[in-house]
Amino acid sequence: MSRSVTLLGYALLVVSAGGLEVAARRRGSATFADALAVTLRSRAARLALLAAWLWLGWHLFVRVDWQ
Repeated sequence: MSRSVTLLGYALLVVSAGGLEVAARRRGSATFADALAVTLRSRAARLALLAAWLWLGWHLFVRVDWQ
């Protein structure tokens, strides 16, 4: 039950992000790529994003019990 709820939550986040991206492109406002480009101008933001990516990768892929 917990696994299915978690997967449903992640699916909901992905669909919501896609919907927001489509809505932003239709209105001509800032998209996710625009916001990411502005954010990544800072060295501190790039290091924070790298740290978050490493943490996520470690917790999702390295510490998996495949049995």
